Amino acid sequence: MNSNLVLLVLCTGLLSLCVHGGEAAAELKVGDPAPDVTTTDEAGKEVKLSSFKDKQGVVIFFFPKAFTGGCTAETCGFRDVAAEYTARGYALVGASRDPSDVLTKFKEENKAPYGFFSDPKGDLAKSLGLTPGARQTIVIGKDGKVEHIYKSVQPLTHPKDVLKDLPEKK
Repeated sequence: MNSNLVLLVLCTGLLSLCVHGGEAAAELKVGDPAPDVTTTDEAGKEVKLSSFKDKQGVVIFFFPKAFTGGCTAETCGFRDVAAEYTARGYALVGASRDPSDVLTKFKEENKAPYGFFSDPKGDLAKSLGLTPGARQTIVIGKDGKVEHIYKSVQPLTHPKDVLKDLPEKK
């Protein structure tokens, strides 16, 4: 290998480590099994991602910060179509780096009929191959496998865009 290529490979790896807080993110792809991680919900209760498996799929939408314009719009957009997700066999969960108490208030104020995950260190996002603090979404099927990954999200249209990609329940 020439020295320029080696330097490029090294720099790319270091950039990845810096962007992901010193840890390289898992590279999940559609069809991969989702890792069984434990996180905390808005009530401070621990939740295992595997608790959804064999019961229903789950759509986890990550947003940067509660009570900001785009995050509130996206949360309310998911709220307004939540029944359609349920009808298709999917649970909705919002996730951000906000602490549980802030997410509880955010849920109540926006009348969200679904839960939230508190991910202050970005561990959940990283384990799912996503960038902590970014507006991204992952869809995990009832079988525990990744069905969709959305790394570019428009908060006003995203809730309905994801819904279009989900199969009708049989």
